Amino acid sequence: MQRVTVGNVEVVALVDLVQSYSAERVYAETADRLGEFTDLLEDGKVVLNFASFLLRADGRTVLVDTGNGPEAQGRLLDELAAAGVRPDEVELVLFTHLHGDHTGWALDRESGRPRFANARYLVPRADWEHYRAQTPPPNSFTRDVAPLESLGALDLVDGEHTISPSLVTLHTPGHTPGHMTVVISSQGQQAYVLGDAFLTPIDVAEPDWVTTWDWSAVPVRETRRMLLSRIEASNALVAASHLPVPGLGHFVRSEGRRSWRGVA
Repeated sequence: MQRVTVGNVEVVALVDLVQSYSAERVYAETADRLGEFTDLLEDGKVVLNFASFLLRADGRTVLVDTGNGPEAQGRLLDELAAAGVRPDEVELVLFTHLHGDHTGWALDRESGRPRFANARYLVPRADWEHYRAQTPPPNSFTRDVAPLESLGALDLVDGEHTISPSLVTLHTPGHTPGHMTVVISSQGQQAYVLGDAFLTPIDVAEPDWVTTWDWSAVPVRETRRMLLSRIEASNALVAASHLPVPGLGHFVRSEGRRSWRGVA
């Protein structure tokens, strides 16, 4: 758990777990070039952080993504407790997208009720329509997301949706059809909660590379280049789910190469 501030907005990084994956599996289409990035790999593997982000903004308590859940022995609830936040204090849960590693703690497994009992759950409309139409829908969608509709806790959102004066969503498709970023603007400072728009530091250096988990290559590349342009122009803080723990840092340029620099 790590805190930073962006103007008057508090951003708390909450680490659910950390796992490693074969780099050749993650970057199957460009595996022959992975030798250029041995400094970003550990024994041929990419190490993925699985983070959620708590935002305290404009009098609201917002949780962006809900991790892998109890089946993965995730520790999101412990991280929330360390941040001094009870689940019933969360007023809004926003899913950047509907992959299961971002929705896992949404519902209490025993009661079937929303784990964040007093929260509205914001769901990207295009992801909702995409996964609901699959036959069958993904298990995590059926388990974590679909019940929110009948429970009356779900709001579908798309485009630029204002959460509060300091928080606005931005449609950033590619990783999934409805993938969303949260843009924080407060007292002349900015930050971007990117979800999975960038999965690893390799994506920062090579924004045209796609991963095996990306939905569609063309919008992935367009989204990354748009975000890089916006973020570099403002030197904004980045909060990204899978970039190295705690998932907070900046995109920087050095000797003609972009890289990720985590917060100290």
